[in-house]
Amino acid sequence: MPKRSRAHVEQMVEAVSAPTFHDPDFNAATVTSVLHHALRNDIISLTLSPGSHLRIRDLRDRYAAGATPLREALCTLAGEGLVEAEPQHGFRVAPATRDDLCSLALLRGEIEPRALKLAMQTGDAAWRQGVIDSYERFAKVRSKIGDERPIDRDWENQHRAFHLALIAGCNQPQIIAMMARWYDLCDRYRRLASPNLGATAGTNGDHEELVNAVIANQIDHAVEILRRHVDDTTRRHLAYFEPSGEA
Repeated sequence: MPKRSRAHVEQMVEAVSAPTFHDPDFNAATVTSVLHHALRNDIISLTLSPGSHLRIRDLRDRYAAGATPLREALCTLAGEGLVEAEPQHGFRVAPATRDDLCSLALLRGEIEPRALKLAMQTGDAAWRQGVIDSYERFAKVRSKIGDERPIDRDWENQHRAFHLALIAGCNQPQIIAMMARWYDLCDRYRRLASPNLGATAGTNGDHEELVNAVIANQIDHAVEILRRHVDDTTRRHLAYFEPSGEA
């Protein structure tokens, strides 16, 4: 397992505005938070592959951190579904399986369209502007057919932010928090199924249709587009498991 310097770990979590290890107020809770984000990023990006064992001695070297904050970060990730705790064996990255993907797709397909409908029924002008702004940021990084670049953190962050912006107007914090966790779990399957950004280009039309439907307050049409989007994305991700089985 290649080693990451503390500086590298700090850079990995810049997007969440974490303080540095050299901050005088950098206490144990902050160290755990930084490690949580660093490990989470490595799991979602497949740097730590599905099913791989997470040995504390290896992680101490990789993240230049102590065993206690690492265990605390891993326990948090276990609660989020990205890590599994194995009795007598420590931790491992949660496997990526067809059944797990189908469960996530079922949850997302049921909850996300309902949250969007509620958001469109109750959301105000500020929410609609937030959807437009989020879409415009995503449009700057979205993929094109033939784009051979790998999916990167910027694309994932902007894509995730757009989908969360769509449901933010529902004013249901627990639903939004659940969706955010499900996106983290789904992101791994996108990277497994899509070898590069070009493979994601087929959904660009859905995103544009969604933002236009929100602007026009076409509730039923927006819900229909989102359901189709989730179904199409799921079919594409399921194709990963057809030739070689579970990862």
